[in-house]
Amino acid sequence: MALMALGLLAGCSGSQPTEAVEEKYIPVEVEVASKKTLINTAILSGKISSETDVSVVPKIPGKVEFVNVKVGDAVHKGEVLFTLETTDMNNNYQLAEARYQTSKDQWEAAKTSLERTKVLAAEKIANAQKTLANTKALFDAGAASKVQLDQAELGLKELESSFAGQIEQLSVQASDSSLKLAEVQLTQAREALDNATVTAPVDGVVSQVNVQVGNMASSAQAAIGLTNSSTLYSSLSVAENLVNRLKKDQVVKVTVPSASEKSFVGTIDYISPASDPQTRLYPVKITLDNPEGLIKPGMFAKVELATDEKADVMAVKSEAVVLKNEKTIVYVVQDDKAVSKEVTTGLDTGVDIEIVKGLAQGDKVIIKGQTLVDEGHKVKVVGGEES
Repeated sequence: MALMALGLLAGCSGSQPTEAVEEKYIPVEVEVASKKTLINTAILSGKISSETDVSVVPKIPGKVEFVNVKVGDAVHKGEVLFTLETTDMNNNYQLAEARYQTSKDQWEAAKTSLERTKVLAAEKIANAQKTLANTKALFDAGAASKVQLDQAELGLKELESSFAGQIEQLSVQASDSSLKLAEVQLTQAREALDNATVTAPVDGVVSQVNVQVGNMASSAQAAIGLTNSSTLYSSLSVAENLVNRLKKDQVVKVTVPSASEKSFVGTIDYISPASDPQTRLYPVKITLDNPEGLIKPGMFAKVELATDEKADVMAVKSEAVVLKNEKTIVYVVQDDKAVSKEVTTGLDTGVDIEIVKGLAQGDKVIIKGQTLVDEGHKVKVVGGEES
């Protein structure tokens, strides 16, 4: 046992020899027992991914005329990414527009003619009906022959049949089916022309450009890749002994060494209810904001998860607790002597340990030198909270 000797000299008069009085003590450092918040953490690694990765493809195939972006460019929703050649599309649109106008003119003319024919038919048929009625009256009075009556009846029937045919033909011409078809073709031609300009569907950063001027672009391959890095996430694999200690919406500390020395705030967004059958680990998703754009997809993150937490509990440094004679004890300083106290411990973070029973707030607990002392040993506080 290491001891420190403190020599106290008693002064005597004259040249008589002095008598040395030696007092032995053990130097210790102490911590005052107090209430603390204890947090146990686990640090896991995960890869950063984007919440929104978008592959942009043209809605129609065509030859690329102009590319407006390069990898790394920040773009906003609606911003032009690239355009396709539109010569053929313009020609198709002009033809479709001409066909639509012709169909519209024909429809309007047929509609006008139909209305005019209906009016004329009504007038002539009314006159023929009146003639037939008069002829029948004369026939009944013996003033008209049977031949005259038959001619009047035949004239009405022929007139009705003739106008019915005309009206039917004009009704077909006045139908808007042809006009609607021409309108659909015009709309398709206009959409094709509009689709020749490919725009960003979301805000983001250009992550890949797979088109070149003069080459063909189609929906078979992503032309432009966009990444929205304002909100990112990290995927973790958590062991079964930790997963039940986590909660959705729990705030976590995230560090990305390649992005910044400072830490970022993340949130547990998802905890899988089942483990991965291959790894037997539970997938956990952590979302984190990236307002400054420092974090990039593909970087690796360290996520600090609080697995246990106790607030306002009596605690001391973990090393203060020692095991002697199968008892868990700490030593406190009372009247410059080491006094052992049997304690019951709780949560141990590796730095601080909870004392459930056995200590009072304000006790001076030995945290250095505790393995050198025994009950009643003389001690001197040389460091710690009371030096």
